[in-house]
Formats: sequence, C-alpha cells, structure tokens
Amino acid sequence: MAEDILIPLGGMVLSGWIIYTIVAGIQNWYQRRTQAMFQSKMLDKIGSVNELGTFLNTDSGNRFLKGLTSDIASPQIRILRGVQSGVVLASLGLGLYIYGWFSPAVPAEVINTTNAIATILFALGVGFLVAATLSYRLSKQMGLLAADGAGTRESTTTAL
Repeated sequence: MAEDILIPLGGMVLSGWIIYTIVAGIQNWYQRRTQAMFQSKMLDKIGSVNELGTFLNTDSGNRFLKGLTSDIASPQIRILRGVQSGVVLASLGLGLYIYGWFSPAVPAEVINTTNAIATILFALGVGFLVAATLSYRLSKQMGLLAADGAGTRESTTTAL
C-alpha cells in the first residue's frame, strides 16, 4: 500500500526537481552570457588605459568592477542556500518519521527502512543548518556581511 503512494509521489518530485534544475541552469547561463556581452562591449568602447583608469575611479566604474564578480560567491546567497537546504531536508526527515509513527498498517521492515532514510535526511538537514550558522558567524566576524543586514551589491545595469 505504501509503495502505491510513495513511488508515484517520488517520481513526480524527482521529475519536478529535474525540470527545475534544467530551467534554473538555462536562466543562469543566459544571465551570465548577457552580462558578459555587456561587459565586453563596455570594455571595447574604452579606447586607452587612461580612459579605463578614469572610468574605474568613478562610482559607475566601481559598480562595474563589482559586477564582474560572481553572485554565487556572495556570502549572503551561499548562507541562504544552506539554510534552505537544511530546512527542506530536516522537514523531509521529520515527515518520514511522522509517517512511520502514524501508519500502523505498514510492515515493520518498511518502517525500519523509512526511519533509516529519515535519520539520514534529518542529519543532513541539521548539518546544513549548522554549517550555515557557522558561515554566518564567520562572515560577520570577517566583515563580509553588511552591518545592518542590507545587501551591498548593485546591478551592473545601473552602472551607466
């Protein structure tokens, strides 16, 4: 009985995750390609080293240089992804525990397997949350996060 519910549900979740991953990858690739094209055209318009130096000393040039760095390396985004992964995995583990506790018709060997999977998922979730907490504290001590919690990055499209 449990297989009749869990197998189709797992297939739908897996299919949704695969589609989401592909779409997010395509969006990320397109965004990076567009940003690279903009930056290369911008650099092509600068004729000499003196013009480049003058441009980079302005506020717009500073924002342009910040735009060259990857958003993935941003501590805020990495910490947020860790927290999201931790919450999802821990919730899934707890949900599997609850499923095992409140389903008396399921055989004991299925419950044991479900509890083993739930333990692994819950431990991974807690591990992600602990890692995100440590990353947050270290980033704050190193001065990588804004003091008021506001984002410090600006879009490169506003640079000009």
